[in-house]
Formats: sequence, structure tokens, C-alpha cells
Amino acid sequence: MLAFAGNSILCRLALAEGSIDAGGFTLVRLVSGAFTLAVLTLAMHSRASYSPTNWKKSDIVGAVMLFGYAAAFSFSYVKIATGTGALILFASVQFSMIGFHIFSGNKMHLMEWSGLGVSLIGFGYLLIPNATRPDLFAAALMAIAGISWAAFTILGKRSSERPAILTMSISFLLASMLAVLMGGIFSISMEIESMTARGILLAVLSGSVASGIGYAIWYAVLPKLSILRASVVQLSVPALASLGGWLVLSEAITVSTGISTLLILGGIALVFTARK
Repeated sequence: MLAFAGNSILCRLALAEGSIDAGGFTLVRLVSGAFTLAVLTLAMHSRASYSPTNWKKSDIVGAVMLFGYAAAFSFSYVKIATGTGALILFASVQFSMIGFHIFSGNKMHLMEWSGLGVSLIGFGYLLIPNATRPDLFAAALMAIAGISWAAFTILGKRSSERPAILTMSISFLLASMLAVLMGGIFSISMEIESMTARGILLAVLSGSVASGIGYAIWYAVLPKLSILRASVVQLSVPALASLGGWLVLSEAITVSTGISTLLILGGIALVFTARK
């Protein structure tokens, strides 16, 4: 969870300082994450398992979703606070997963619907016009990042016949190739001259440590956790990100943000508790 929150803190810190632009951060993060996961994967599995002959169509779709998540995540943090961004990202992921659960033919009980309603009220309170409302375009980008990550997660779960770290490693490799291709063809806001050593270092830490190693640890532990515990433990991420934003970037934690956070996360916790 510290690694997940660290992604938000590192990205916001790099962009707030102007030490790297959003496109450059996305590229460096994906490439460094792909390299780290490749090293971990090859250390745990044979080279044959990493061969392109073992790639699937779902890997390509997953790579597109991963690239969409990483790009929207970075460009959103240009104009949104650390904790608020993490809150919107996390809630969007959970809402998407719950939506997939419903459209898959599963039914929800009254208490689950109540929890979802409380969360939506919290979202509405977060976005109503007031002094602390986040930039709406940045909030929309972060929501897209959350939906993309949820889709990537669902695709990964369907590839249960092979190790999760292998699926993620291949997706990171393809997503980094897509980032290089997109940057080369369309020059997606990657200002090479604006990349400082500090900005690149922060992006590498985000890609290699917070993403690569963090995701590897999470997916290694995930099979040993119940769905309820895995979901509830993630409620700590926005709080950790808000605390990090306050300590590192001196971002204020307002009363309205605190109320919306309690409503959103409390509602999601109620959904999973009721399901249990």
C-alpha cells in the first residue's frame, strides 16, 4: 500500500517541481517498470515463458489499458492534489470492479447498494463547486486512469493459467513500447529538454520501485488474502497519499476533502463487508 501511495506522491512531486513533464514521466515510468519486472520474471521463470510466442491477444489489450492508465494518471497529476488524485483513482477502480461484478450477472443486496450510494454521495460532495473542488478535467483523467487499471486487472485475472508477474511483465513491456511509439509519432507532450536528472530519478523510482516491485509484492500476496481483506486494505492508499502530500508537498488536508474521503471509502468498505 505504501508503494501504491508512493506512485501518487512521486508523480505529483515530479510534476509540481517542473522537473519533468507528464509525457516524459509516463515514458520513463513504463520503461523502468518493464525493465524491473523483466529482471524479476527472468529470475523466477525460464526465458521460454517470456518468449513472444507465449504472448496472447489479451496481452495487447492489457498493454493498451496499462498505457491508458499510466498516461491519464500522469497528466491528471499536473493539476490535482496528491490525496485527491489517489482517492478518485482508487474509487474509480473499485466502482469499475463492482460494475463488472453486476454486469457479470451477480446480484447486490440492499446493504451493498446502500454502501455504493454513500460512496457516490461522497463523490458528489467532492466535486460540487467550492473552494477545494479539484480541476474537473484532471479529475476526469484520473477516473479514466482508474477505469483503465480496473480493466487491466480483470484481464490479468482471466490469465490465471500463468504467473501474475509474467502477465504484468509482458504488459509493461508492450505498454512501454507503445509509449515510445506514441511519443515518437505524435510527440505526446514529451519535452526532452525539460527532463532534469531529478525528474528522471523520480520517474524511475515510480516505475521500478513503486510500480515494478510494489506490484510484484502485491500480486504475490494477493492469493493469500480474501477478497474482503484485499479490498479493505486498499482503503488506506488515499489516506497514505494525502499524508505524503501534506508532508512532502505541503498540500492542505481540508475538512471537505476529509468528509468526502470518509464517505467514499466508508461506502466501499460497507459494500465489501456486506458481501462478506
